[in-house]
Amino acid sequence: MSGDLDPRLAAFGEVIRRRRVLRKLTQDALADLAGVHRTHVGYAERGDKDIRLTTMFRLADGLGMTPGELFVAYDELVAENDHLH
Repeated sequence: MSGDLDPRLAAFGEVIRRRRVLRKLTQDALADLAGVHRTHVGYAERGDKDIRLTTMFRLADGLGMTPGELFVAYDELVAENDHLH
């Protein structure tokens, strides 16, 4: 993808960021809870990299959610912001 952000990754990252902020967690705190390096949290939130499925599972765990709940939140965000399709 020649440096362009995939809007789906950016939207998914926004879901992670919103949930993290809602839980009053820093990126470092979420990384500790999820058992990932803090840079992975930043990459995921910005949609900079296509994160591994295992990282997504760990982030969901760290947020106290299931992966399915993350995807429901993603679908809701996309529905609210038609330009993210």
